[in-house]
Amino acid sequence: MKHNIYDKAFGIVLNLNNEQQTEFIGHLQEEWFESTFHKSLYRAINALSENNEFIDLINLTQWLREQDYLEDDTIAKISELVSSVEFSETLNKEGILNECWYKYSVRKVFLMVQKINTEMQSINPRSNYILEEVTKVKDLLSVNKAVKEITNIDSIEQILHKHEQAKLGIPLGLELGWDVLKSNLILEPDDVMIVGGRPAMGKTAWAISLIRNLCFQENKVVVFYSLEMAHDRIVRRIISNITGINSNDIKYGNCSDMEIKRIEELKNSPKWNNLIIFDGSHTTKDIETKLQTVKNRVQNVDLFMIDYLQKIMPGKAESRYHEVTKISNDVKRIVMSHRIPCIGLAQLSRDVGRSGKRPSLPDLKESGEIEQDASIVGFLHRPEYYGELVDEEGNDMEGLGEFIIAKNRDGAIGINQMEVKLATSEWNDKEEGYKKQVEVIDYTAGFNERNSEEIPF
Repeated sequence: MKHNIYDKAFGIVLNLNNEQQTEFIGHLQEEWFESTFHKSLYRAINALSENNEFIDLINLTQWLREQDYLEDDTIAKISELVSSVEFSETLNKEGILNECWYKYSVRKVFLMVQKINTEMQSINPRSNYILEEVTKVKDLLSVNKAVKEITNIDSIEQILHKHEQAKLGIPLGLELGWDVLKSNLILEPDDVMIVGGRPAMGKTAWAISLIRNLCFQENKVVVFYSLEMAHDRIVRRIISNITGINSNDIKYGNCSDMEIKRIEELKNSPKWNNLIIFDGSHTTKDIETKLQTVKNRVQNVDLFMIDYLQKIMPGKAESRYHEVTKISNDVKRIVMSHRIPCIGLAQLSRDVGRSGKRPSLPDLKESGEIEQDASIVGFLHRPEYYGELVDEEGNDMEGLGEFIIAKNRDGAIGINQMEVKLATSEWNDKEEGYKKQVEVIDYTAGFNERNSEEIPF
């Protein structure tokens, strides 16, 4: 059963203690709900709350039975609501309430617009009536339906709870899927992470590898805005990454029958549903609108990525600096509003004169306030691109890249070596190579029959 935002609201109620239930229910409104099932549930939890009764499956069932609201499948549906809510959503109760309000607002605005259109198409449209309805739409959209602000005590309780979860080894944010970054980078819902690099450093390849990690290994939902490459080119590079087939072989028709079979098998993987790609030109308004549309459809979005930030269509501004600043501010606002972390790729200048070949924070200074808005700033660097085939200790640098953590509000900074294979759009943990690819493919149907001779370790 697919659960919508209203299911989650009632699911949260069933996961709270008595005091928290009373407070949460106080923010719900019956007019938000459309279905008979949800309306009956609202009346039940409201009545039980007013009588200071704990709201659980037994009390809900008894009240619904007494009011003759109980149907054959009601108990089963209520039982499913308890498991429909993830732990992170119980901590973000305000976000769930605001999404309920948003869906109700959209529905109400649609009805208002229908009334306006009907009146305008009449023989003698009433201008005063139209103006009144337009004003209602404006007032509804401008209402700040934020719930009670979180208090200091609320935050302390959340901090202690998260601490206990961390002691149990439960990550309280989004890990990126590389062991080398695991202890230093965890994205929380309000984080903006910038990953910068000069041309030819493999920024999109890094993003493709992150999609592999999250969507195909960790079953996370990612929305990817590709402002530089078409949808099919991104998918081709993902296929190359997961199968280990050279992207150019796919492009120029040089795949063997066995490689075509791998691609056909990968096509059937349900993990593709975890990835939503939007290509073409976008404004920040487009990005937010499409993100909300996806949230309404799949509910849980774990990350959205932008490739790359400077390609977002700007509004009017005094200079390019101010344009990029506004873009960066808007992205941060989207993250804070929707409580979904963002990773934005950023193009750096080819000029290596100021800071040497390895990029650093000053390279972002000409890119508006990107650095200030970011919780984390990372850079991608491939020494071999500049002819550096060995490091200062004589170690081979061929096929290696650096993920440089230059800014990290809640963790360490430093340089992390990784293996890079641009032909297959890969950034991997060092010394793992294709080993990680087999783990990805094992998640998809039909790949278990492959043997070690097909892809080298």
